[in-house]
Amino acid sequence: MIITDPRRLVLAVILMLALSDSALAYGSSVEDLVGAFSIEKTIKLGSSSSCFGSPCQVNSDPLGQPFINPMADNQAPSIAGFDLEPGVLSQNSRSINFTLHALDDQSGIGDSTAYFRSPSGALAKVLFMPQNRTSGTLKDGVYASRLILPSDAERGAWRLENLTITDGEGNPRILQREDMMRLGQPSEFLVA
Repeated sequence: MIITDPRRLVLAVILMLALSDSALAYGSSVEDLVGAFSIEKTIKLGSSSSCFGSPCQVNSDPLGQPFINPMADNQAPSIAGFDLEPGVLSQNSRSINFTLHALDDQSGIGDSTAYFRSPSGALAKVLFMPQNRTSGTLKDGVYASRLILPSDAERGAWRLENLTITDGEGNPRILQREDMMRLGQPSEFLVA
């Protein structure tokens, strides 16, 4: 016998559960239950076995809430500190050491870059890679990098254009020079 009416199918399932011995294994209550009670059970009926082995959202309710993964990493990382040393480069030394302390709550810090512009607009990039972490973890770590300018590098103030911190999922946090100054972080170095 094949049951095609959904109401009869639900009643048949409820009767089967009520009559099975395994239902009694869950215990019973001797308390008087007074009031109105309801039980809701969703039974998937489908023509494809793929809907039963993994989540099948083909026939999802268009008026229902969209599926939101509570563990999805959709938040950009943040900065806990940024430093550069020395702040003034002499003719003898054209090397600057940079330190970035970055935080991310889920996937951890990915590649990050600080962009500096010379007085005439030349671009210098400082890369902070996961393998350059000097302490901490991917989620709360300190990263080091070094910028070596050529001996004929343009003199004057090289200003931070932006610092882009990216997490492992690709979520970027872009801090402009003004943002860094507001946070009290260094935003330029001088080539003498």
